[in-house]
Amino acid sequence: MWARWGWGLVALALLCTAPLRAQPPQAVATAVAMLDERPHAGEEAWRDLSAHGLPLIEPHPDDDTLARVTFAFKTAPSVRGVRLDSVIAAPHARQPVTDYVEDFTLPLQSIGGTGIWWITLDVPREIEAVYSFLVFDGERWQRRSDPHNPRHLRGSGAEAVLRLDRAPDLAPQRPWPSRRQREPEFLFVESAALDRRVTLQLFRNPNATAMSPLLVIYDAFLWGVRAPAWEIAANLAATGEIPPVNLVLVDQLDPVSETRRYDDQVRFLADELLPALAQQGLEPAPGQVFLAGASRRGLAAARAALQRPEAFGGVIALSGSFYWAPEGEAAEWLGRDLPPAGPRAPRFYLAAGQLEYVETSTNGGHVMLDTNRRFGDALTAAGYEARLAIFSGGHDIAGWRHALADGLVALLGE
Repeated sequence: MWARWGWGLVALALLCTAPLRAQPPQAVATAVAMLDERPHAGEEAWRDLSAHGLPLIEPHPDDDTLARVTFAFKTAPSVRGVRLDSVIAAPHARQPVTDYVEDFTLPLQSIGGTGIWWITLDVPREIEAVYSFLVFDGERWQRRSDPHNPRHLRGSGAEAVLRLDRAPDLAPQRPWPSRRQREPEFLFVESAALDRRVTLQLFRNPNATAMSPLLVIYDAFLWGVRAPAWEIAANLAATGEIPPVNLVLVDQLDPVSETRRYDDQVRFLADELLPALAQQGLEPAPGQVFLAGASRRGLAAARAALQRPEAFGGVIALSGSFYWAPEGEAAEWLGRDLPPAGPRAPRFYLAAGQLEYVETSTNGGHVMLDTNRRFGDALTAAGYEARLAIFSGGHDIAGWRHALADGLVALLGE
């Protein structure tokens, strides 16, 4: 009797007890039915389930603003757990998030002992977000990408990308063919401010001049490998949406800068980086140096522009961590007591994701959406030109790369 009904009973029990987010699609029901009839047909069931690529995306039966998305993953039968890690888990997060794996990532359900795992979620159709799977091998969680999804970020081992049909235009993200790829010039600055050697990557636009706008962006791996920022800027320039831009990638944001209120980053950017670039023939016109960064890097960029308005003309802060405060200070420190905007005040483009409303042990309830909104209001009250854009997504590069393109057009398009 178990051989005949076992799979169905196991599936039914899982459907009743596991934290299912939406009803299972027909493809999963078909796999369960096949294994109910033939318990050893796991490989065949998986081939059928994944034959047309994953994740499975279907119309929502009742809500035109949503799509029904099924993620599926195949493991060895011995694996004890699989979880989905993506910003689209935000509506289901257990708040406040203190244990990221347990509180934020979502458990997939197993179809018996086949090693086939799945979860179905209802997702806004405007979403583009990265995702990966966490696989528990009995000792620790290991991250895995989705080999059945043709969309991935760039570079080896990159996360897969969920892109739904109303997601933002992909044109600014268009990869350049290999024959037109640009190789960076590597520069090295012995920084007294940061007490280390800083590695820079300089991308010169062939149509730019020494006085053309200059974009300085933190995190060379994120913006040099995963989502090449030079391509975004070059695509926008090629269509006439912005002028040609020279681009500099800073290797990383030093963790110790937090203890220094990011003043060391201000000194590095204004007093060491810009003179080093001038030695390379780059001397942008006044107000034409723009800083950009995501999360803490957006905070550091904003801090630098506020402290040194004569050096920086604008900031693109992507999910800026404006909840942050130095030790002993109240939250949202940077937005308090802002210096009044002077005649050469920098302009600000702030972007936050529509899914960035999760309370964590880090933000202490000062969530990204609210703190970016309040920081923008504080800038405006102090006389700065500031715009807040809410993008479709959350705290990840898939949304940030679209917001970076929008920010460049907002600050440079005129």
